[in-house]
Amino acid sequence: MPVSRIILFMWLTAVVLQGCVEPFTPEINESQESLVVEGMLTDQSGIQTIYLSRSSPFNYPGFIPERYSVVWIVDENGTYYQLSEQEEGVYQLYMTPFRGTSYKLRIITTDNQEYESDYVMLPSPCPSIDSIYFEIETRETEDPEEPLEGIQFYLDLEAGEDEARNYRWELEETWAYNAAHIIQYYYDGVLHNMDDPFKYYHCWYTGRISNIFTASSKHSVSNRIYKYPLHYVSSETHRLQVRYSLLVKQYALSDEAFEYWDQMRMQLQESGGLYEAQPPQIRGNIYNVDDPNELVMGFFSVASVAEKRIFVDIGREFHYPRIKCILDTINRMDEIPPPVYFPVYMRSLSPMGTGPPYGVGRGICFDCRYGGGSIEKPDFWE
Repeated sequence: MPVSRIILFMWLTAVVLQGCVEPFTPEINESQESLVVEGMLTDQSGIQTIYLSRSSPFNYPGFIPERYSVVWIVDENGTYYQLSEQEEGVYQLYMTPFRGTSYKLRIITTDNQEYESDYVMLPSPCPSIDSIYFEIETRETEDPEEPLEGIQFYLDLEAGEDEARNYRWELEETWAYNAAHIIQYYYDGVLHNMDDPFKYYHCWYTGRISNIFTASSKHSVSNRIYKYPLHYVSSETHRLQVRYSLLVKQYALSDEAFEYWDQMRMQLQESGGLYEAQPPQIRGNIYNVDDPNELVMGFFSVASVAEKRIFVDIGREFHYPRIKCILDTINRMDEIPPPVYFPVYMRSLSPMGTGPPYGVGRGICFDCRYGGGSIEKPDFWE
């Protein structure tokens, strides 16, 4: 999920009521759907991606892709690199490392509106990440008898004087999880023995963490960041139960890009509801060529990148919620629609151990893919 999805509505909060003591439904002018742009050109060979969407109504949040646009990256020599729409609102291009020193983004939408960014120069080299680590941390909840258990991730880096001092981090998490039961038999009109009982038992799920993480050392004597807090993973879910992995991508930013993302981070943290102070309207570096006053959300930047991955094996440290899986009891195979699965050692519930009734089920009880993941093991998984 692109970061822009979590900030599509931030500018709307500027017109929400402040300082009222009675609940009400605010009247919000939603006639204008602003263009939302999220994109970054990196110094890594590979797929470069630009996300285009429209801000959705305040009361009906969602991702509204901006389709069929023409999108280019343009270098200082006037060379155009065109991106193609691979998914709805997702424009991509494979590029080798930088050939120029500065770039801009150019967009023409289906209604012939033309948008551009300022030219952006490549900042100083991005230093490597020294370490990513975690500490077990218990947090208080509303119930003093039920504290929250989990782990807090941190990051350290120490860079040279000639390296970047403004940073933003993107986090991608992957975790392994299991279905509740291993399959012994399955019924699809005919009863079959499961050749591989573990085929749908192990899954891996990968997703982006939507928080914004920024820091700068430009006002410090040393180019060092120590114990920067990333995200917290609690035992309220099954993320830590089997194995967990965190990939951290570190971007070196210009002063302008850092200022934008740091304001977005602060606004996201401080916008607590209808009665908070009004946040400022944050503008990026993208504008409508014919109407500079039009509000365009997002920032196009050029960045050098470093990344690091950590694996976590801590499953038995905590208590985890049980997977909600209740087997159905049937006397005939055709009582519920197939496919129907029989767990290992639980085919029959009769006192003799053979014949009906049977304990059967489906969904997440037997097929881990119902949890949103894939049975394909990631290439990086150790």
